[in-house]
Amino acid sequence: MTRDGPTTEAEPILQGSAAIRAIGRLGARPGRLLVVCDFDGTLAEGSRDPAAATIVPLARRALRRLASIAAERPDRVSVAILTGRTAADVAARVRVGGVAYLGDHGLQAGTFERGGDPARLETTFRAGHESSIAPAEVLATRVPEVLGHPAWLFVERKGPSVAFHVRQAEDRVAARAAVEAAIAEVDRGAPPHDLAHYSGRLVIDLRPRDAGGKREAFEALLSELRPATVVAFGDDSSDADGFAALRAARGAGTLDGMAVGVTGPHGMPDDVRAAADALLETPRDVARALSAVARVVEQEL
Repeated sequence: MTRDGPTTEAEPILQGSAAIRAIGRLGARPGRLLVVCDFDGTLAEGSRDPAAATIVPLARRALRRLASIAAERPDRVSVAILTGRTAADVAARVRVGGVAYLGDHGLQAGTFERGGDPARLETTFRAGHESSIAPAEVLATRVPEVLGHPAWLFVERKGPSVAFHVRQAEDRVAARAAVEAAIAEVDRGAPPHDLAHYSGRLVIDLRPRDAGGKREAFEALLSELRPATVVAFGDDSSDADGFAALRAARGAGTLDGMAVGVTGPHGMPDDVRAAADALLETPRDVARALSAVARVVEQEL
């Protein structure tokens, strides 16, 4: 089932086992299948410490099955991990070769061979944002100083971008406000820059204003791969951007597929729920759905 308008009582959004079965059936559609997954809260259970996030083992096994199919039949299956983390960081956590790792919401891209070492990931960076590297580093250094280096703050340096994670704070609303105030204070004493806020619930993510986000990264994937069917999984507002690209292409009749929102321990943003065709409760459910897709595709080979 797909939907391109508001959910109604006559057409309830798919959930639970019914959603997993419907996602699995997408594997039977002819043509290339593109599978796109976020990491945190989607392939990995939510963790208060971003450095401690680990992939659900079943999800890794399912991705390896799909990567094996993609190696034999690249015209049949493609897999991409699209995340706000750096490509190197998420590759080291997923540890599946033969898939595309799109880091920093698409500003980075890398891959390593199946059976290979994620440390050998070959990463490319989208050109044109070099001028943002220095101001991002200034913010990464100065914001924690202004805040007094609180234990709850996790700073993620990403070259031309920087992210301040507040999920470890007891009062996340207050922590987010404190980080935003610290950014403003640092900016007042620094040269002008082109970094701007990007979507995220428990993170203040600053990236080049014209860099786009997951929607643009998703559109680039669709343009490059020309899939017949797409299934995309995500749990945050940045993922809703990607879902919008999927639904726009589906509405134009260029492909079919489903956007799958993941609830997780922190709930689901309204924009994710509005953009999703199906809802799953946890990353373990995502793993089951990926396994169902892999099983269906394997049966035809």
